Amino acid sequence: MLNNLLITKLNNRSIFIGTAILFIFFLLIRLIDLNFFGNIRRSSFDYYQSFFPISYEESPVSIVTIDEKSLERHGQFPWPRTLLADLINKIGKAGPIVIGIDILLPEEDRTSLKKIAEQYQLDEEEFKDFYYKLSNDQLLSNEFRQNNVVLGISPSYHRIQGEKPLKQRKRYVVEKGKNVSSKNFYYYPESIRSLNILEQNAKGIGNLGYVPERDGIVRKVPMMIKIGNKLWPSMELEMIRSALGQKKYYISKKFMSGQRVTLGEYSIPTDEQSQKWIYYKDPLPQQFISAADILDETFDTLSIQNKIVYIGATAVGLSDIVATPRTAATSGVEVRANVMENILSHQHITKPVWTYTFEIILLFLITLIIFYTSLKKNLVLSISIFATSQIVFPVVSFIIFRMYLIVIDYTFNFLMAFITLGSSYLINYLHKNLIAEEEQEKRQKILKEMKFAQEIQAHLIPKEHKQPEVIYGINIPAKQVSGDYFDYLTLEDGRIIFTLADVSGKGAASGLVMSRASSLFRLFAKQGLKLSDIVLNINREICDRSAKGMFITMVVGEFNPSTKEVSLINAGHESVLCIDHDMKSSLYKSNFRPIGIVNMKNENAIEPIKINSNGGKIFIYTDGVTEGYINTNKQELGASGVEQIIKTNYQSSLKEIIDQIVSVLTNSQQERRDDITCLGINIKS
Repeated sequence: MLNNLLITKLNNRSIFIGTAILFIFFLLIRLIDLNFFGNIRRSSFDYYQSFFPISYEESPVSIVTIDEKSLERHGQFPWPRTLLADLINKIGKAGPIVIGIDILLPEEDRTSLKKIAEQYQLDEEEFKDFYYKLSNDQLLSNEFRQNNVVLGISPSYHRIQGEKPLKQRKRYVVEKGKNVSSKNFYYYPESIRSLNILEQNAKGIGNLGYVPERDGIVRKVPMMIKIGNKLWPSMELEMIRSALGQKKYYISKKFMSGQRVTLGEYSIPTDEQSQKWIYYKDPLPQQFISAADILDETFDTLSIQNKIVYIGATAVGLSDIVATPRTAATSGVEVRANVMENILSHQHITKPVWTYTFEIILLFLITLIIFYTSLKKNLVLSISIFATSQIVFPVVSFIIFRMYLIVIDYTFNFLMAFITLGSSYLINYLHKNLIAEEEQEKRQKILKEMKFAQEIQAHLIPKEHKQPEVIYGINIPAKQVSGDYFDYLTLEDGRIIFTLADVSGKGAASGLVMSRASSLFRLFAKQGLKLSDIVLNINREICDRSAKGMFITMVVGEFNPSTKEVSLINAGHESVLCIDHDMKSSLYKSNFRPIGIVNMKNENAIEPIKINSNGGKIFIYTDGVTEGYINTNKQELGASGVEQIIKTNYQSSLKEIIDQIVSVLTNSQQERRDDITCLGINIKS
């Protein structure tokens, strides 16, 4: 009754004023662009691609991948430049249109003969072939000159220390229309790029950077960015320009349509930031070619002939992984391939300026109609109009996308219609608070479990040895759960079996593997097994029971106090440092692969390293020590820094030496990136 009375007293003027106030309120919300509405809007744009994915029977783009197979065949990356030169040479023989390298090569190849000669200070006359032979970088650059190769740069806000400013020879010009401004383009003062010796023979150099949105998803890629005072095109534009032999980019702008970057026959629509929407396809397995197959010449040349070829990393831990509207994890080089396919097929997702005007007019009309019918007519008619609009808006938007690849935001009007009706705003508010409370409870539960795991793990680290002057160790986790550990135990005959290990990764997963490895070590060590048997047994168990991709670098050793002899096996770990009383340093490098990679049964394949130092001291540590920061400039301690601290405090006890190393790392006022674990052994003379 009261509601009907209020409705009858409202006149048209009051309704229009109320509509105007509500509309202005909606506009303010839209301009503020709250995360809640922004996330829903971005998700709705993703649905366009999910419902209408682009597809190709055969892509004009091929991707040569540095994958797990390639790393297994040719070793860890970065590879020697001679191997990369061989890869470029063999790709070039297959007849690609252009080759784009989605990898930065900013450092000189340390395997060049000249570098080796300089490192070991070899006599220049005796080893003149080393000094005057072409460097590996020059050999790779020569291959760039023989083939149509485009390199990438990565924009940066900071210049790498010691790096020279970018010297870029003029390969292109950028012309802009009179109404085009680059002030909204992404700006970076510096860049990271490949060596000048490599860039000088590249046919083009393009930007490899992209800017994820607030939710971390890559939906757009900039076609032009500003580095310093120069405009830089994307790698895709440079590859096309190189293939076409063009010299000029033209940036234009049309009223209510937006900007375009034109290159020859290709015209790419962009927004005010010169960003292009990416239309993602489902992965094409035949598009990917392993670099190992290229180098072994076991690939089909037709998969490269007359195609645009990218070279990029897809191996786990090596590639840059990004989230896209179609998948939560995609390699960066695959994103670039999608951009190239969009350009070549002239299939561009756009959001012209007129769509924003259209959305605002539609918002006003639906607010007015629902508001008016709710107050002046009846609730049933209002709900009918509301329900119809909630169906029509998305359907029309999807039809427009399907026909013209134009993106229209229907979600904001969709949600504002709920608020206008007066019910969904409260529902959404309660729902958001409920989710927030559940997430808080989950976080508290996880924190409680992590604290419990930390307490359990602390008991796995051994207590101080009864002879700390003989052997002493320390472990300081960077996070709540550590992936490092050390252990030692004394056998009945007086021999001390010790270990120090570092599990790949961080967090709970590495902590679980650490706990298992620690238990296995004690189990096999107590049985009095040989070092090789201990390592092989641990390796077998980790291979059989651990998650794929998890591995352990480990040092397992034996110290015999009566004979002053130390034997050890270094399974892919940092070099073991031994310093004798004459301050002579010796490094004992890895003599076995990391634990958990490949199962191995032949114990003869492992020959323990024998250390017979006359009263020296041995130190084993993880990369959390050498890569730890020692000052606010994020300078790493390094192996040389560890050695210097030990030599300076050599006459001190093991505990005092190790505590000094920890003090240097923990007093740097920088957040630790990794666990600090160190073990020392004193071989008494």
